[in-house]
Amino acid sequence: MISSVLTLFKTFGEMILLRKGPDDIPHSTFLLVVVAFLWFMVGLFAVVLIETYKNSSLLIDLALAISGLAIYAAVVSAFGRRERLTRCFTALLGCSVLFSIVLYSGRLVLPMMVTEKESELAVQLIWLWSIPVEGHIIARTIDRQWAIGFLVALAVLIGQLQLYAVFKPLLDSAT
Repeated sequence: MISSVLTLFKTFGEMILLRKGPDDIPHSTFLLVVVAFLWFMVGLFAVVLIETYKNSSLLIDLALAISGLAIYAAVVSAFGRRERLTRCFTALLGCSVLFSIVLYSGRLVLPMMVTEKESELAVQLIWLWSIPVEGHIIARTIDRQWAIGFLVALAVLIGQLQLYAVFKPLLDSAT
C-alpha cells in the first residue's frame, strides 16, 4: 500500500514537471476523495500549526478552490470530456498537495538559509509554477495544446483573484 501511495505522489511530481498528465493516474472516485482529504488536511495544518493564514482563512481558500474546480469542470464539460473530470480533479488536488508541502516547507526552512526577501521570492516562484502545471493538466484533460490549458488556468487564477477581492473586506472587518 505504501508503495502505491509513493508511486501516486511520484506521478504527481512528474505532472508538476510537465512529464505526465491526469491520464497517468487511476480513474477512481475513492482516490479523488482521499486526495481531496489530504488537500484539506494540508490546508488545516497550515492554519493550525504554521499560521500562514494571517490575512486569510481556510474557508475562503476552500471557496476559491471550489470556484476554480467549478470553472475547470465547465471547461472540461464544454470540450466534451466530462468522463475525465475525476482524474482531472485528482491530478489538480494531488499536485496542489505537493505544492503546498513544498511552499510550507520553504516558508519554514528558507528563512534560515537566505534573506527574507530571497525566501519570499523563492516561495512566489514556486507558487507561480502552479499555473503552468494546472494548464498542463487541463490541456491533457481536454486534448488540446498546452497554451490553451495555460490560458484557461490563467483565466481561473484571475477569476479567483477577483473573488478574493470580494472576500478581502470581509476578512479585514473580521480581524
